[in-house]
Amino acid sequence: MKHIPVTVLSGYLGSGKTTYLLNALENRTHQRLGIIVNDFSQKNVDADIIKRSPYFKKTDVLIPLSDGSISSDLLPELEAALFQLALFENVDHIFIEASGVATPRTLAQLVTQAVNAENVKLSDLTHLRAMVTVVDSARISQQFDQKNGKYNHAFLDSNQLIINQIEYCDLLVLNKLDLVTKKDRQYILDLLQTLQPSAQLIQTTFSQVSTDLLFDTQLFDHSQKLLDDWDTEDLSQRERQARGGIESFVYHRRRPFHPERLDAWLDRWPQAVTRCKGVLWLITQPETVIKISQSGRAMDIVPAGYWIASLKTWEIEKMFDVRPHLKDIWHERFGDRMTELVFIGKDMDKDLITEGLDQCLYRDDENPADIQDVFKAAP
Repeated sequence: MKHIPVTVLSGYLGSGKTTYLLNALENRTHQRLGIIVNDFSQKNVDADIIKRSPYFKKTDVLIPLSDGSISSDLLPELEAALFQLALFENVDHIFIEASGVATPRTLAQLVTQAVNAENVKLSDLTHLRAMVTVVDSARISQQFDQKNGKYNHAFLDSNQLIINQIEYCDLLVLNKLDLVTKKDRQYILDLLQTLQPSAQLIQTTFSQVSTDLLFDTQLFDHSQKLLDDWDTEDLSQRERQARGGIESFVYHRRRPFHPERLDAWLDRWPQAVTRCKGVLWLITQPETVIKISQSGRAMDIVPAGYWIASLKTWEIEKMFDVRPHLKDIWHERFGDRMTELVFIGKDMDKDLITEGLDQCLYRDDENPADIQDVFKAAP
């Protein structure tokens, strides 16, 4: 059976996703395109622009999804649209243009794992070709202060989202380069290649990308991209060499944090840290995996599952059978519990950050019952 290639376009508002699609329409050879365009507002302006393009053919199919995000409230509508294109519309390639506020991981999971009411797998009909993120160079240049890597506070609301879109892609399109200086361009390149070292990076203006990248290149790695982003077996590989002063390192410890001391340290967050992500554990919550995701002044610290070591003995033994690599990270005292945090920033003081975090670790002479946990959710 023919598998229809699917390309997912992500990127913040105004980055150039629609222009990317218009280029695909203009430069395709014979392909009949199925296009899903998501707009967070009620009026789908981008869909109207695409439909009015002189390169949009009668054999192309456009499905607008409006008034919401296809990575959250419109997820069922996206699934229905994909099955419609794959089963009934006779298209050769499907493009999904996500809204500027969509999270690409959720879209990749849908394309690769969706099953309809008739028990038909979408992956039997389609093949995810590439996750593409389009980045507005001018916006990134404004969002960061290249002197010290700080975020511009005016972009606080979009920090986490833009970083997530950059980190989860196979093709990173650095767009609107004509709007930044040569010095800014190099800084942006250093930053993006540190945040996302594995994606193919294209420097361009007006979202112009070669035809083979638009249609013919297989970039999505099914074996890697669907891993949980807090998977501790993967984070340890994230230490990177410095690029133009931008570097990364991994803080790894097996002992838990003392929540009160950790909370006080977070209040003194080092300004040189541009991005931090990973998992940690607290002596007051030994069952819970805590996920941390920080971009500039925006920070999320939320429960993200449970530690296998907190399960019953027979359940742990079963998990060793299911996850062969579990033995490689298992600690005699703490099991799989650990803290692994990836820090990315410009001219960070690694020793100072490490020393500060080490001082937040729980000591054996302390009583967990006497410790106030400010991270515990209210009942």
